[in-house]
Amino acid sequence: MRTNLDKVINHFPDLAVLHHFMQQFYDLLDQADGESWTQEKTVARITRFISTYTQIWSESIGQAAERMERLIGFQGKKILLHSNSSSIHILFEHLATHNIFPSVYQTMSGPVYEGKLQARVLSDFGCKVHFINEAAIGRFIHEIDFAVMGADNVFEDGFTNKIGTYPLALVCREAGKPFYVICDSRKRSPVDFKSRIKAIFEPEEPSGELWQNAPHAITPVNYYFEFTPKDLVSAYFFEDTWWDLTKK
Repeated sequence: MRTNLDKVINHFPDLAVLHHFMQQFYDLLDQADGESWTQEKTVARITRFISTYTQIWSESIGQAAERMERLIGFQGKKILLHSNSSSIHILFEHLATHNIFPSVYQTMSGPVYEGKLQARVLSDFGCKVHFINEAAIGRFIHEIDFAVMGADNVFEDGFTNKIGTYPLALVCREAGKPFYVICDSRKRSPVDFKSRIKAIFEPEEPSGELWQNAPHAITPVNYYFEFTPKDLVSAYFFEDTWWDLTKK
């Protein structure tokens, strides 16, 4: 189990939630080894741990969603979304329970188009969803009120998220549209992203997702994540606080 889990961690070295979960999970496995738990007890404790962990952090995003809805308002708004984020799912589930159903502009989110998954979730909540190519954001930007993104890591100088987030943030700034980020406190890091540039960030993803059987002289280069500087962010929303970056 440890060997297989280490492979997952090494493949996603910058997913803060994964590392937060695995640190606590490995502590549980160490306790199981140290106290020689039976297989039955080990399975029961792992099941309880996963259930409790999921509940605690789902409630945390719910608290961030409540703060966000109270401070910026979603009723009757048109919102730009990108990729597929559990934080966004919980935010819109919270809105739906309060009979708030914003109109959504959901990007395809290439290269694997996970935006389709989020579009289905939000449409099931009752939102009207416009499904667009992120490359066409210039065509739609003046129709939206603001953008909301999840995050994989929040650093002192910005945040990491799905590839394509940075250009969306630039277009929002150019058009004068607020750009918000929602996530829980597990993803906050006390360091600058720039200080980690020499660290391993992300292995290259399968090139075939961009171009199957590309000609010999063409090399498809595929990555899933990128950094967006904080001067493009209007505000971060967490369960325990929020940061208004429009005020210096």
